[in-house]
Amino acid sequence: MSAHRLLSLGAALGAVASSGCRAPATLTPSAPDVVSVANAGLQGPENLVYDSAADVFLVSNVAGDGGTRDGNGFISRVAPDGRVLDLKWIAGGVRGATLDAPKGLAIRGDTLAVADLGGVHEFDRRTGAPLRTVALPGWMMNDVLFAPDGSMWVTDTGPDRTTTPPDTTRDVDAVWRVAPDGRVVAIARGLALGRPDGITRDGGGVLVTTFGANRLEHVGGAVPSRWDTARTLPAGRDDGLRRLPDGSLLVTSWDAKAVWRVALDGSVTPLLTGVTSPAGVALDTRRHRLAVTSMQGNALYLLPIR
Repeated sequence: MSAHRLLSLGAALGAVASSGCRAPATLTPSAPDVVSVANAGLQGPENLVYDSAADVFLVSNVAGDGGTRDGNGFISRVAPDGRVLDLKWIAGGVRGATLDAPKGLAIRGDTLAVADLGGVHEFDRRTGAPLRTVALPGWMMNDVLFAPDGSMWVTDTGPDRTTTPPDTTRDVDAVWRVAPDGRVVAIARGLALGRPDGITRDGGGVLVTTFGANRLEHVGGAVPSRWDTARTLPAGRDDGLRRLPDGSLLVTSWDAKAVWRVALDGSVTPLLTGVTSPAGVALDTRRHRLAVTSMQGNALYLLPIR
């Protein structure tokens, strides 16, 4: 898109936010209030996180096959108005960085954690310099969060179910916890998890989306944990998951091509529809706007949220 259109749409979003006007309940990528960041060099943007200290989105790009160690992955810095500030801010094979198929991201202090094949890479949030890699027993690490005690929780989406039977020789669906001292524990593990993907805190445990089903699963904090279905969703291949300040949830669904808001009473409201492979979702806490990645569309959408 042209820079003029990009900036004018960003100004329009700012006007909506400052005036207190309510956006339509459901938007599409072509709606006037939606900023579309396309043809900007993004390659398989899988997830993103809003860095409130730097006022920037950090976007993970798989840039190839999501299950292959090819060193092609990279992290982009994108401004809240959609301008790509640094397409390959962190890139596999550059300045000692390892990134193969980066997916979920999380920030704690000045540490940026990035879920990748076989583990989690940590970088300096300010400079992008690599800090350490935490290896995990599984393979398809998908999302990551930091708990208040500094531990990391990581989803492992497990083997592709399109093969019969699925290849479990190196990977089984799991939720891992990495203690601050580096000890790794499987909080939950088994194909019945339904390919855990997005993750957010939920009391002493976590909620995870299921890319292989249409559920939100609650995983407790005990070891080993019991897990149970917290919510059944309208459609499957559920991917991104974030919690809003009011306690409601943001969930993306590839099958529905939508971003939903799931209220505390369980009601589901579509916020954005007609999106190809909506993957990651993040909240710009300064402007109360959403950012959503379209993984197969190589695009990013910015929109106001009521």
